[in-house]
Amino acid sequence: MGWKDYKLVTFGCSFTYGHGLSDCIAADGSNGPVCSEQAWPSVLGQLTGMKVDNVSKPGSSNLMITKEIVDYPKYTKNTVVVVMWSNNDRETIYTTEGERKLHMLPGFLDNMPKSFWKNIKNTDGYFPNDADAFKEHVGTYYETFHEDWNATLNQMIRMNFVHAFLKNKGIKSFHLQAEHYDVDPKYFKKFHIRDLQFKKFNWKNNFKIDDALDVPNPHPGPNSHKLMATNIQNWFLK
Repeated sequence: MGWKDYKLVTFGCSFTYGHGLSDCIAADGSNGPVCSEQAWPSVLGQLTGMKVDNVSKPGSSNLMITKEIVDYPKYTKNTVVVVMWSNNDRETIYTTEGERKLHMLPGFLDNMPKSFWKNIKNTDGYFPNDADAFKEHVGTYYETFHEDWNATLNQMIRMNFVHAFLKNKGIKSFHLQAEHYDVDPKYFKKFHIRDLQFKKFNWKNNFKIDDALDVPNPHPGPNSHKLMATNIQNWFLK
């Protein structure tokens, strides 16, 4: 059975969603309402002949991605999964009912469009649409509790769990993450279980070779997504 007989399901953040591409950008620079047909999952589907379900969500933390993978309802024996994991320092806190209580993206607090603060009010429900209060709480959390090493440990555990979870369903999975998220790589290499198919890629050489339209802090552009799709095909889907 060739790859064209499989359905490709992709998970990730805005780099998988295609934020900033011409069919995925709002007037304020935020992402469009649906993922881009120019993003690497769609291009990879064209290269391999697979049908594609891009389940990525902009701004996702790796905990959010893990939850999306577990909750996805349409797996079949002919599913293949590709996960582009996000920044390890993003944090999401859920309530006991599985509802999102707080979502923190520390690297982007000063560059968020108005729609982000509206989303904080409508989705997280923890702040009364108050950007200053949100920034203060996030700053306190990261200054007091966050450690990159600990975040990397959590990510390695999550990735191995996702691999085992999908393998238990008979589903092939392939995993990607930019190498600039590396912390203590010699130690964390011990966490790579034997049949985990994982690629750390170089951000500038393997992905971001042009810019999308969401200036002044653009996401990868259309040529970048074409390159990434070709790379994924060569790394995993020959």
